[in-house]
Amino acid sequence: MPSEIFSGYTLTKVKNQIKKGVAAAVVYRDQDTSGLAIKITKTGASWYYSTRDTNLQIAPFSHFGLDDLPMLRELVVKIRKEAKKGNPIDTLVKSFAAGYSVQDAGHLHDVATGTGVVWEVARDLYLEWCGRNRNTDTARGYRSALGATPGLQDDFAPINGKPLAAILTRDLAQIRDNIVTRCTERAIEQQQVRGAAKKDVVAGIRQADFTVSVLKAAFKYFVNKKNFNLDRNPAADLSKCLERPSEIAGKEKFRALSQIEIGALWEALESCPNETVRGVLKLQLLTGQRRTTPTIALQSAFQFDSGHYECVWGLEDKSHHWRKLPLPPVAAGIVKHALRMATNNPDSAHLFPKQRAKKKGDDMAGHINVRTVSDGIEEMRKPGGVFELMPFNVSTHDLRKAFVSIVGPKMSQFILRGRQMDAEEVTMITHKNEGRESVAQLVYDKNSYLDVKLDILTWWQEHVLEGHRLYLASRDMKKAA
Repeated sequence: MPSEIFSGYTLTKVKNQIKKGVAAAVVYRDQDTSGLAIKITKTGASWYYSTRDTNLQIAPFSHFGLDDLPMLRELVVKIRKEAKKGNPIDTLVKSFAAGYSVQDAGHLHDVATGTGVVWEVARDLYLEWCGRNRNTDTARGYRSALGATPGLQDDFAPINGKPLAAILTRDLAQIRDNIVTRCTERAIEQQQVRGAAKKDVVAGIRQADFTVSVLKAAFKYFVNKKNFNLDRNPAADLSKCLERPSEIAGKEKFRALSQIEIGALWEALESCPNETVRGVLKLQLLTGQRRTTPTIALQSAFQFDSGHYECVWGLEDKSHHWRKLPLPPVAAGIVKHALRMATNNPDSAHLFPKQRAKKKGDDMAGHINVRTVSDGIEEMRKPGGVFELMPFNVSTHDLRKAFVSIVGPKMSQFILRGRQMDAEEVTMITHKNEGRESVAQLVYDKNSYLDVKLDILTWWQEHVLEGHRLYLASRDMKKAA
């Protein structure tokens, strides 16, 4: 068996022998890299991984030339290491022969041997972790943004089925661009169907940017968990959409609800057939919180007769920060009514208990389904609903947006410790962390922050109720006309 350092001369010699033909098998072994060999038989020649214990064909000789020698040697070194560990090497060899680089073939080999994972597996493990460690709404939004629900799956074609370690920044950039393209094409299609003006792509850009943010969060998690076997972060240099429309078309769609529209919402809630949904949405509207916050609120989070406050709500936000909100009379009344109704489901500790079991044998210890709450608003967008003719789809988020947009500019009329408050301080209602849990759960009879919070929420309550009166007056005038 000839042994020499493989070179152009070796490959020329093999080609000549193939033309002439050989009576018996001839094997050339590379002195540079032990295990790399070329075997010539009567039917042709092939590259081999050949040792005392193994004789495995890599690919036909014609598939690789002189320029591929460094890559073949790299492969053989990789094979030798994996074989020494006792790992099967079939996937490594077959992937390389199919045209993958040594690195990519190695990633596929890692998946086959359990030391690596494909995108879908990594994504689902991350979403499972988010479900345990992130706010419910956050976890739900991440699931959609990462293509785990219908709508975005095709956008993730560049990495579907791909080993996590093989994913490149350009793959993630293609996902971002796919989302923008899909939304743009849909806008053009809607224009053709409805004969309306071309819909702007702002929504697509916002959706793509959100997916970029979630991808960055996911890959940061992957590189910090050793079980994903990832030593680089392809999302680190990924940017948000570089395109921005020069003029935002349909700016009307991004405004907050007006006072009379809030009044229309309140009237619609008054006749909402689902009493629990009515309570959740009213409490959300009157306090400016996220949809999930009242939905999952515990009965124990509400304290009554705390000094001169009728009801104080101790709540935790999506970042696990605590706030105290003294509730104005209408909101406090909603809570009291919900507590009375909650006695119908003694198995649940929530203010708004689960209404029905999801499956047979399911207990009733949870809270009302978040989707059921959203359905209450979506019903108002249907024909005959108060939001049927709105230029945008009103959602539960618009309740919170209305609070921030309207109360923010009014903050200067409230006084905190002898000074006028700034517009940005509206976050003391919607976001602000009041400290450690042990401190934040304390309620004082006289607290300047609680006082001003009560003033703000009472002003907002009156704004909502005045909007209701305006809506009823407007409706009556239309009927009279």
